[in-house]
Amino acid sequence: MSLKTLKSFLRVYFPLIGFACLWYLYDSRYQRNIWFMAVGAALLVAGVLFLLVLRLPEGRSLKPIRGFSRTFFLPFFLVLTLALLVSFFTLRFGPFNYGSGRFLFTLALAGLAALLLAASGDSRSPFANFALFLLVSGVTYRVLGFLPEVSAGPFSLGWSEGSRFYNASAFLSRALYGQNLPLPVLHPTRYLLQAVPFALGIRSILAHRIWQVLLWLGLTAWGAYLLARRFRATLPIAFGWLMAFFFLYFFQGAVYYHLMVCVILVLLGYHKDKPWRTLLFVLLASLWAGISRVNWIPVPALLAVSLHLMDRPFPTRKWLSYFLSPALWTLLGVAVAFGARQAYIAISGEPPALFDSAFSSALLLNRLFPNSTFFLGILPAILLAMLPLGLLCVLKLRSGTLSRVHWLRWLGLAGILAVFLGGGILVSLKIGGGGDLHNLDAFLVFWALITGSLVAGHVAPDHTPDQPAQAAALKVQPAVPVWQPAWLLLLVVVPVFFAFTHTGTWSFAPASSQDADLSQLRSTLVELKDEPGDILFISERQLLVFDELGNIPVVPEYEKVFLMEMAMGDNRPYLQQFYALLASHQFKAIVSDPLSTALQDRGHSFAEENNAWVQKVVLPILADYEPILSLRGGEVNVLVPKGK
Repeated sequence: MSLKTLKSFLRVYFPLIGFACLWYLYDSRYQRNIWFMAVGAALLVAGVLFLLVLRLPEGRSLKPIRGFSRTFFLPFFLVLTLALLVSFFTLRFGPFNYGSGRFLFTLALAGLAALLLAASGDSRSPFANFALFLLVSGVTYRVLGFLPEVSAGPFSLGWSEGSRFYNASAFLSRALYGQNLPLPVLHPTRYLLQAVPFALGIRSILAHRIWQVLLWLGLTAWGAYLLARRFRATLPIAFGWLMAFFFLYFFQGAVYYHLMVCVILVLLGYHKDKPWRTLLFVLLASLWAGISRVNWIPVPALLAVSLHLMDRPFPTRKWLSYFLSPALWTLLGVAVAFGARQAYIAISGEPPALFDSAFSSALLLNRLFPNSTFFLGILPAILLAMLPLGLLCVLKLRSGTLSRVHWLRWLGLAGILAVFLGGGILVSLKIGGGGDLHNLDAFLVFWALITGSLVAGHVAPDHTPDQPAQAAALKVQPAVPVWQPAWLLLLVVVPVFFAFTHTGTWSFAPASSQDADLSQLRSTLVELKDEPGDILFISERQLLVFDELGNIPVVPEYEKVFLMEMAMGDNRPYLQQFYALLASHQFKAIVSDPLSTALQDRGHSFAEENNAWVQKVVLPILADYEPILSLRGGEVNVLVPKGK
């Protein structure tokens, strides 16, 4: 390895370490302990080393370290990396409690591995080895983060987990509960996918949790595979690298797995020379999108349109025919999606007005920029997620691609991106959103497809008078040199950074450790069996889904996630009906999650959501009901009418 190569690598590596140190100092700014001081010192050291590196000569070569076995070294460092990642989730160690601290240690280990491999005489660039270790670390860390969700404990693992299982069970309510329940209003296709184990007769919470993890990992990996397959022919990057990059890229949102079904269908079915086959898959995906989310209705058709605009040159004559297939896909796709939505509303058993609650909810403009709910803010975060492929696109366009493609094609692609970017930002600013980029999931898909195609040279140039259309269509433009060190690191570091914004720890207590709480809840509800009225489970409905409490009838209304949706949208008719039932003591008991009445300012995460819940749900409940049992540190509460 030459000193020039080493200098080039260290000039990038030390600023990355400095960035990770700054992120940690920001994360832990309220805990000025020894680790805060140590990382501050590391930041100064990284700065000094960076300045020293600038003074290194470049003309000499470094001799490889003798006796250094690369065959042994690579597996050793991969095992060491795995051990470090596992320790993030298992050790209560100062810096490991923050995503920034975990990112800092991962950068340090990956850089050390790259330097030692280079010192051993490895022919590959230290940039490439560094990127490889980071990519492997990011993917492994994201997968390991799902392990706590594989649990057999009966109580909910998160704020909305019990609601998800209940909504999935609604599709087979007659078989499960002996009664027909209304179908879910929010994210129906997500719960339709989660209902598969119920359809197979599986009623184990552990099996359902494993299935949900498989949906996240499997459908995301499938979408990443299809995009990587599209680009691999013209990019000098290993297929596994491409797939790992898109896997992490999709989790930047994250892109929900039920949206990924639309993406997979269109990518599988699109063929630039078979418009009718493409239409068939667009219609299938549109059926799915229509009953998913209203803002996904145009996604399948516009995915196919984007592929058409990139793959087919613009004709010099009969240009209207160029837009015939895209127009047909769009009109029929949107019509089918809208029709599917209306049909689902009709059979759902819920009032149509409940499906449009998000349109009346408040906008929180402060979440556009860094705030207590999302430390990056929606706008900086989406710009950062766009940065690697965006800069590569600029490089590609400067090479002359812009002038070789008709302006109408560019206008169409830019318009599609603008629609989904603007729409995604708008939805993210609605109360209930803005904690991450998941409401920009459709935009992230289009950005990956369009910019990835441009970078990989998959945008067919238009023909000129001396170049027939057939030849232009077959010509593949050279890809941007993404294997160059700076671009390679940029592509890898950003999605790995987003992966480490998620933290968590593992807790694998046996399900039997929750038996005492479950038994106490069960005995309390048994004591109320002769009282008039029903038991309303606002939370913990999975206990009914998986038959943990005996034969308790299900009250379909006022489930927690949907009640929160109504509170945030200030749906007065829905809430007033709820209040009337509370005042008349219609329910003999209510099972709810924490009953805090504290209002929060914007210095707290999701303060507006908390305040809506407190003012429109908790306080009205406590006006007519009082708690008689509190379990799991206040996470599960049983309330009965006051005076009883």
